[in-house]
Amino acid sequence: MSLLVKQLMSKQVQSISIDATLDSALKALNMNSIHRLPVVDKNLNLVGIITDRDLRLACDSPFLDETNQERMEKLKNHTVQSIMKHNPITIEDNSLVVDACKLMRVSNVGGLPVTNREGKLCGIITRSDLLDLVIRLLEPVPPQN
Repeated sequence: MSLLVKQLMSKQVQSISIDATLDSALKALNMNSIHRLPVVDKNLNLVGIITDRDLRLACDSPFLDETNQERMEKLKNHTVQSIMKHNPITIEDNSLVVDACKLMRVSNVGGLPVTNREGKLCGIITRSDLLDLVIRLLEPVPPQN
C-alpha cells in the first residue's frame, strides 16, 4: 500500500506566530486539545515547533512556590521564540506514510509538521493519525447494505 502523507495528515493545522507570548501558546494547545504547535514567521514559513512539554518545563518548578495565576503572568512576558525548537523535523506532503512512521520512530517525536515542495506548512501528521490508520486496517468497518 502506497499511502501518502497528504492523504492522512490533518490539513487544518493550528500554528502560532514566532512572536506570540507563551501564555497564548498554552491557551491554543489547551483550547484545541493538541500537544504541539508549529511556529511560523510573518510569511507563514515554518521556523520551529513548541510542545506542551516545552511549556510545562518553562513554567513548572517544584522549587518555586507560585500559584497558577503567577505562572501564567510570567508566561505573558516571554515569546514562543524563546523556548521553541528551531528547525523541527518535517516531512513533505508527497512522502510515503511509512517514511513518516520511520522518521517519527527514529527521531522519537509524536508528530511531524508537513510541508509542501516550497517548504510551506500545509499540515501535521501525528502518532494518533498513524494509530487511527492501523485500527482501520486491522478492524475494517463492514460495508452497509
